[in-house]
Amino acid sequence: MCGGVRFQLDGALAEQLREAYSPEQLREAQEAGSIVSVFWQPRPVLPAIVEGHLGLYDWGNREKDLKLPQTGWARLESLEAGKWNYLHPQEVLIPATQGLEKKVWFDIEQGIRGYLVRRGDIARVYMLTEAASEAYRARTGHDRMPVLLGQTL
Repeated sequence: MCGGVRFQLDGALAEQLREAYSPEQLREAQEAGSIVSVFWQPRPVLPAIVEGHLGLYDWGNREKDLKLPQTGWARLESLEAGKWNYLHPQEVLIPATQGLEKKVWFDIEQGIRGYLVRRGDIARVYMLTEAASEAYRARTGHDRMPVLLGQTL
């Protein structure tokens, strides 16, 4: 899969980043010019371009009481089979520059495909995954990988 991403800091996300990260984390990100988000952090977030606008969204769902899939990922096969149709998923671009799986970082050229789902006022982004290529499996040891735009791993 892809348990973490690195993405470029963008002024359009400043207010949203302050809600999700501590001042110390933001200082470190400013020095590095990018920010890291991992699914196991207290509040995982993903940047996403939705209808041409960049925003920061909660990454998937880890809340048992929220009636959304309890995961951070959507399988391409499940989406194609219509299992997500009841949520009216909207395709988005996750503009990550790197991905992280099992302590292995890999470069991302154009971004990751994702899906935005809404339940009332709640919006969440799920990362789209597919069966891992042999190269990805050998590198990370995982049988799923993110669906990348214009790139194979």
